[in-house]
Amino acid sequence: MTTHHDDSGAGLGEEEAKAQFVNTTPHEINLILGGTTIAIPTSDVSFRVRSESVTVGQLTVEGSPVDVRVRQFSDVTCMIGGEEVPLPNQQEGVFYIVSRITAEALPDRSDLLMVDGTVRDDDGRIIGCTGFAL
Repeated sequence: MTTHHDDSGAGLGEEEAKAQFVNTTPHEINLILGGTTIAIPTSDVSFRVRSESVTVGQLTVEGSPVDVRVRQFSDVTCMIGGEEVPLPNQQEGVFYIVSRITAEALPDRSDLLMVDGTVRDDDGRIIGCTGFAL
């Protein structure tokens, strides 16, 4: 978990509030803010979205049939240290950095953040982000 001060007022009120960020992704998150980079390490918490594919059609690519599928997402589970546990309740000042699929699977939660404003190096690799999206 990373603790950070934020006075943006985005969901935290107008006063400066202490927030905790839990990075549930398998990658360190580098927040690039002007000339400063803040690294948010991975945690032992991960969210998993169950999904299944349903074939809705077929295309032909260079003479070979290729299925066209729709992914249907269902339950979201939480893993802590490799053990499945109930999803944590929302807590004031605690934000979980999650994948886009997880955030979209839980649209009623206001504590789930996705990286936004990706920053790439000269070779096109993502090296960080400039903020978060709800």
